[in-house]
Amino acid sequence: MLARHVLPALAGALLCHAALAIPTTIDSNHVTVDFDPDTFTFGIDQYDYGWTTYLDPNSVGYSASSNGVLLDFGSQFSLFDYAINESDPLLPVHAFFDSTFSFTAKPGHKIVGYTVDFIGSYNTEYPGGVGMAVDAVGWTGFSYGSGSFVQQLQYNDPTTPALRGYAEAQGSIDWTEVQVGTEIVQIGTDWQEDPFCVGQPDCPLIEVPIYGEVPVYMWQADLGGADLYLQRIAFNAITTPVPEPATAALLLAGGGLVGWARRRKARADHARG
Repeated sequence: MLARHVLPALAGALLCHAALAIPTTIDSNHVTVDFDPDTFTFGIDQYDYGWTTYLDPNSVGYSASSNGVLLDFGSQFSLFDYAINESDPLLPVHAFFDSTFSFTAKPGHKIVGYTVDFIGSYNTEYPGGVGMAVDAVGWTGFSYGSGSFVQQLQYNDPTTPALRGYAEAQGSIDWTEVQVGTEIVQIGTDWQEDPFCVGQPDCPLIEVPIYGEVPVYMWQADLGGADLYLQRIAFNAITTPVPEPATAALLLAGGGLVGWARRRKARADHARG
């Protein structure tokens, strides 16, 4: 009796998991893109607090971009890092992504490379900075100011790279020495007649201090901050047109006919000459 109820439920759970694991295909401009979100990993390392938050890959939006796939994280990749709130101001807030896509060129095109576009906004307060990177491709970022951005990295190889990399926001500390006032201190000594016998014969010389006003400095900390909102990543193929096999055959045949006609004309001209 128990098996009669448990086995259908287990089968239903397995079917549900299998349905989630079915790869997705996106039809873009000159390519198709295949992927399985259940194999992806997205997360944020809060180094200062010692924990990692993972994003559900199926909560990310996947749609066709100009020639590939667009990942939309919404507000999930929002990174904030302020030196004033940190135990160690040299540790950033670190987001990471690891996903694999399979690109296939449509007939008439071939893939010669890829671009990765980071899309979002940022705000930094000196000394702070934000940045994004893709493994084996490169790094891009901002160390001052604020605004929206579309930052592109390019991979010049037809082999599809894994979309694997990270983004960071870091508020750091810069120490500056500043003057906070002045004070009277001894700056030297001088030999003068003993004030008790000034002007008298054999009055001894005594060493007296000389005082002066000098500036007083202290170290002041500039506490930096950085916000990074990585909203979307566009992963696109760079394609070039190639002739279809039938078209290539026609071009070859046409070239052969043109060559044959030229040779025939040359022989006729030679015979008349």
